[in-house]
Amino acid sequence: MDQSFGLWIKRRRKALDLTQRELADKVGCSHSLIIKIELDERRPSRQVAELLATHLDVPPEQRELFLKVARQERSVERLAALPLIYGPEPLAPAKTSQVAQTHGRLSNLPIPLGHLIGREHELQAIIQQIQEPTCRLLTLTGPGGVGKTRLALEAAHQLDGEFEHGASFISLAGTSTPAFLIPAIADGLGLTFSGAADLKAQLFNFLREKQVLLVLDNLEHLLDGIELLGELLVTAPEVKLLTTSREQLSLQAEWTFEVRGFPIPTQVEPQDLATNSAAIFFIQRASQTTQGFTLQPEDLPAFMRICQLVEGLPLGLELAATWVRVMSVQDIASEIEHSIDFLTTTARDVPTRHRSLRAVFDHSWRLLSQEERCVMQDLSVFRGGFTREAADRVAHASLLLLSALVSKSLVRYSQDRRFDLHDLIHQYAGMLLEADPRAAGEALERHSVYYLELLRACDPILRSGRQKDALLELTAEIDNLRLAWDTAIENKRCERLQRAAFPYWYFHNLRDSLSEGEDAFERAARGARAELARIEAEQGTCAAMLVQSILGEMLSHQAQFTFRQGRIAAAAELYRESLERLRLQPDPAAMAQALTYTGVVQWIAGEFDQAWNYLKESMALLDECHHEWLQTQCRTFMGMVAHAQ
Repeated sequence: MDQSFGLWIKRRRKALDLTQRELADKVGCSHSLIIKIELDERRPSRQVAELLATHLDVPPEQRELFLKVARQERSVERLAALPLIYGPEPLAPAKTSQVAQTHGRLSNLPIPLGHLIGREHELQAIIQQIQEPTCRLLTLTGPGGVGKTRLALEAAHQLDGEFEHGASFISLAGTSTPAFLIPAIADGLGLTFSGAADLKAQLFNFLREKQVLLVLDNLEHLLDGIELLGELLVTAPEVKLLTTSREQLSLQAEWTFEVRGFPIPTQVEPQDLATNSAAIFFIQRASQTTQGFTLQPEDLPAFMRICQLVEGLPLGLELAATWVRVMSVQDIASEIEHSIDFLTTTARDVPTRHRSLRAVFDHSWRLLSQEERCVMQDLSVFRGGFTREAADRVAHASLLLLSALVSKSLVRYSQDRRFDLHDLIHQYAGMLLEADPRAAGEALERHSVYYLELLRACDPILRSGRQKDALLELTAEIDNLRLAWDTAIENKRCERLQRAAFPYWYFHNLRDSLSEGEDAFERAARGARAELARIEAEQGTCAAMLVQSILGEMLSHQAQFTFRQGRIAAAAELYRESLERLRLQPDPAAMAQALTYTGVVQWIAGEFDQAWNYLKESMALLDECHHEWLQTQCRTFMGMVAHAQ
């Protein structure tokens, strides 16, 4: 089968620039139904299929074929007769490639919101380099804001059909350490890890036979673990990598391409505006702010000065263009020049490539209200984007404020209804927040409260028929969840950790992120142990009973991840201490879970009678607290032990 029905629907929807929720609203069905249709978990009813045909612009003469395929009365292969559309101008050349029609494609490329401006030469050079047989790894280097990501994405769209398994885009901007590089790549590819096998081995085995272009975006902060990419290229000989980074990766297989800003004009006449890349870009962005904007002849000297001050960087021009609402082009150039004399600065701790953007950011910051400044600083605590609700709870950002910041190009809004900050703006706002330790601490605390509460809210959904929905929602927030968990550990919020412990444990189990789960709970246990010692020293043993129970639960969750990775003896010792702690001030559910898995460890060790006793004690507790999910799990293991006996 060339493609699935769900994949065709997904590509058609994206080609029409519709989100899943927007398509659901048009069709009049639930958001989850569209998700399930695109995942091929459900086929639409006749009525829903007719509405899909209408809102996906299926031509009238082909609608009956579409309906028959939707209702499985015709094979999915017949969808080849219904070409995908990409609006008035295709993002990629219309190529007919046998390679592009094969099964198992990994393509997930985002659809850019606008056309690429003034980069034809660079784009062609990048494509030609990737097409070279000897080039397996091409890194686009250059300062932040120069347009590396946009160029890489456009190149990937044009190369997608030349790879048997397509091109896949993986953003690493929210990946905090090299330790999470493998899970981030796997998430981008839709790969779910299984069992206790080494994660790198699972990823490499998945890609071993694939012919795919992987676009790895924003690698500069992950260079300590970058040798992984060299190993991948050896293991998977048909994989090619297109990466973006502010500095070279320094790998043997690496080819580099320096991305520079738009050419800085030395002279611009009115007749040159239609062909000058920087002018076209500036006018387009300014027109989004002020309808009908154009550069007048008297504006041209000031415009050239702006290009010089921001060194032709697209982000600098974009931010400058937002100011045309409030001042003339001449005033913009004057204000940028006045704020910081970055061209002559001798400060050694300010990278040269940041000096022009620093001027842009400083002036942009002064144009914000005090409330907007506080919101921008607080938004910098997010990792990997955020939702509207999260912005409100963590940064006190109303929808009106968010909208204003989006219009000023300081916050971005994506098709999946998430917000984020450009990396350089994120760093700039974060630097200002860190200058006020009290404000930074309060923002991180609100962030931790929100995301650990989100875990609690998703707990019952994770254990229901809507598990996949909750898993998708939490996976999108993985970097925020990691930060929230670490903040609670650092701030000794033991009770908050305890309330989120079970869903966080189950979340990592569902993802098979065993080593990460073990590490998260080992650190939580270490923090609880230190807090326990402090309380016992200051207030006595009785006051420390609650923390004893919390420590016991953290050890129990840590032990289960240790056990699943095959370290049975170490897990047994952790469970032994866990039960000792939990018996001092029992939490029935936590105690029962520790007993259940202690029984499992004994069963695996061949101690069937001991296993039965632990499981029997667990079931007695669960009968008291009526935790049906844990009861079902315990009964399952009791059946296995009984069978073994």
